[in-house]
Amino acid sequence: MMALVKAPRSVFVDFPLGRQCGKPMDADLQRNILRDALEALVQVLKPGELIDLPYSWGEPFAWEDYERDLAEMLARRDKPVQAWPSRK
Repeated sequence: MMALVKAPRSVFVDFPLGRQCGKPMDADLQRNILRDALEALVQVLKPGELIDLPYSWGEPFAWEDYERDLAEMLARRDKPVQAWPSRK
């Protein structure tokens, strides 16, 4: 998606949606990702460049898992899942 947006500078971390900075309670990983993302502001010289950061989630993940986890979290808080209409 970032390649399509063509932001001036972008970093990519192949993590589940909503977890771009790492797993909850993993402050060291989150700090490293943030540090590397900020460093990209200095390193990237070519407009539109996308840097793929070398971090691994460490286990398989899928969109369905994200939707399930979100629904479970919202149910615990007695909140509805927000519907996102298609733009097609």
